[in-house]
Amino acid sequence: MNDQHKPTRRITRARFAATGVICLAVTIAGCSASGNPASTKLTTPSSPAVASANTGAMDSDTPPIAMPSLHTGDVWVDRIQGTDREFRIEAIHDGTMDVSFWGTEMTTDTALNIIVYRSLTAASSEPTKQDKPCMWFAFPLYPGKTWENQYNWEMLGTPPIRGKADERGRVLGWEDVQVPAGTFHALKVEDSTRIFGRGGAADEETVVFWYSPKVNRFVKFDYRSIIEGELLAELVRYKPIKQAN
Repeated sequence: MNDQHKPTRRITRARFAATGVICLAVTIAGCSASGNPASTKLTTPSSPAVASANTGAMDSDTPPIAMPSLHTGDVWVDRIQGTDREFRIEAIHDGTMDVSFWGTEMTTDTALNIIVYRSLTAASSEPTKQDKPCMWFAFPLYPGKTWENQYNWEMLGTPPIRGKADERGRVLGWEDVQVPAGTFHALKVEDSTRIFGRGGAADEETVVFWYSPKVNRFVKFDYRSIIEGELLAELVRYKPIKQAN
């Protein structure tokens, strides 16, 4: 994982070359650049009735997960590299939220999809603004759902750097996952993004998380980036505003 305090610029240090990073394991087969305007495409199975990732059996008693109702002051405490850190909703505006991702300030939509991104592993990096949210949380969520999303981004440095991103997500199924907060029956989701821009700027990011409606968020979050490195977060406790001191 990158040094949290080492200044870096997201995107600028990776370039695709004949023997470069495109062969790394985080590359998602089938991801390709698109010249079309930013867009989102959802692909859903004919029925949202779900199959268990553990048993393969149909789980008709588990409905799709709807977008949660989140509030200013909601806090999740996660363990990252042995340290407990807060994930907090700082403020909610008209359709957007200010969210502290373990001390890294982001702007998201009301479903926690990021609009203004700052590196999860390098605190000094410049913010990257997108013309539409990424789609980590493409509610409603249920096994078999897939989606594609394209957006334009601009890193707000001097000079600014611009580019595009191709994103693909899929819901894999229900799993029992154990974290410091306990064992949760959670929906496993995978989202992969290929990022590219002027001057050969490039990155590939993969997020895998286990979402539990009991805590209105993921209970485990596994982030991997060619440039930014890795971050693994596991829930320690959930403190919605009605329970916060």
